[in-house]
Amino acid sequence: MNQNENVVMELLSLYCIVLISERGDATVQKEKDEAEDEYQKRLQNWRWEDFDTFAHCLNEVLNDFGINLYLARQSFIPRQEEKIIKEIYEPVLSYLSHPKWKEVSQLLSDSFNEYRKNTPQGYSNCVTNVISAIQAFLQIIVNGKTGKGEISKLITEGQNRNLIPNDFFTKKVFENIESIFARERRETGIAHPKKEYATEKNARTILNLAMIFFQHCIQK
Repeated sequence: MNQNENVVMELLSLYCIVLISERGDATVQKEKDEAEDEYQKRLQNWRWEDFDTFAHCLNEVLNDFGINLYLARQSFIPRQEEKIIKEIYEPVLSYLSHPKWKEVSQLLSDSFNEYRKNTPQGYSNCVTNVISAIQAFLQIIVNGKTGKGEISKLITEGQNRNLIPNDFFTKKVFENIESIFARERRETGIAHPKKEYATEKNARTILNLAMIFFQHCIQK
């Protein structure tokens, strides 16, 4: 009762970890003639069922008390307009909660945690982690694993191999987004000497662009 909100969030996070881990290693029977992708989808929904129920209830409480946080599968994320949360963040983060995207999901979780620190260093760490998540995502799509490839080259290869959208409009969007990611990583991230620290506005913009980028690739 006497601690700040970060302690409360940490306790809630620990409770969520327990909810996730209790079903994380369990499994359900595959039904006869059930397609593998349908089975995997049903399995993942079952594994996250307890957490999703708790998150729904907690988010209503957080909203009622005007707390600017929203519990997603990866972490507590900054609350956005409801339409953005429901149509972009929720489906994207739900998709990335699959074990295939574990490294991407962890980087996003780290970025959200850094964002919540509300400090220039935290915002800069957030920018670096979210761009690394984009890079890891593309590496998995193109190479099947993380570890090799820069964003610009991965986008080009992914489009050439029809792994991500490659129509004219998408190409232009990806070119612009990639240049923004490169600039923010260079000037406000921690991977290179900074020209300046990221601000809350920088970090939130990069987070939102990343979610849109993920969503567009997922729709492919």
